[in-house]
Amino acid sequence: MQKISIRKCRYKDLIPGCILMQSAVNNLRRQTGKQPERWKPGRVPPPLVAGVFKTDRDTMYCAWKNGKIVGFAGAYVRGKQWYLCWLFVKPNLQDKGVGRKLLERVWRESKGMTHSLCTFAYNPQAVGLYSRFGMAPLCDLPQLKAEKSALILPEKSKLEIKQNAGPGDLRWIHGLEKKIRGYSHPQHWDIWRKQETNNICIAKKRGKRIGYFMIINNAWIAPLGVTDKRYIIDVMTEALLLIEPKKDHKISVWCPTLNLELYTYLIRIGFRVGEYDIYMSDKPYLDWNRYVPATLAVI
Repeated sequence: MQKISIRKCRYKDLIPGCILMQSAVNNLRRQTGKQPERWKPGRVPPPLVAGVFKTDRDTMYCAWKNGKIVGFAGAYVRGKQWYLCWLFVKPNLQDKGVGRKLLERVWRESKGMTHSLCTFAYNPQAVGLYSRFGMAPLCDLPQLKAEKSALILPEKSKLEIKQNAGPGDLRWIHGLEKKIRGYSHPQHWDIWRKQETNNICIAKKRGKRIGYFMIINNAWIAPLGVTDKRYIIDVMTEALLLIEPKKDHKISVWCPTLNLELYTYLIRIGFRVGEYDIYMSDKPYLDWNRYVPATLAVI
């Protein structure tokens, strides 16, 4: 039997890697009684995957066996923060050390560096692997979903909302995120702002910026951040009032349960838990009372 080899990803490996990622996710979903996700690969990799490859290709690796990709992993480094975007292994090769070898390759260590990721709460094998690398579950991240017609929304707040944020607004977002997330990530915002399906908005109070949010494809609110925790419910409400999902589409948001006030507010107005994910890290550095994450791949 041919041995498994680990080597850096090439651009042409990204689509096969994404197909493997979906296969592994759907296998896990079937094992845990969930419906598989539907996704058809295009001719080019998804923007986020291609973007991470462009900025952090030294921390993207594939595992190979018999000429085929059987493992796919990628991470990025921003300042002193290392974050694992994805790590997936072909189902019949899981629990055989392939994931550990990939993690060792994408791992980066230096003085003061933190390491974190998000993963499915219903994947105890992955939680165990990451725990052996020094990370622990620090926050639950349930994915909340709701049909807008079913929500009981308050009236519009006194906040001003500016849609389609400009360059100056993005620079302000970067500065705020450095305070509430521990680091900024302009590389990812460069990807998001170029996508026509994304609407980046700024919330102002008496002309002063106090928060931001992004609406993805008129369905997702992610990310969202505020200067002070007392503004987060009003900013979230403004995002919910603005969003207009397509027929039969639900509004989605990842809500950190450490922000109990926001979580209970969303449940009270009609949101329900759809998926359950967790945030793991070897050091707490995120202010969850002022932040709602973007995606599991980019917290």
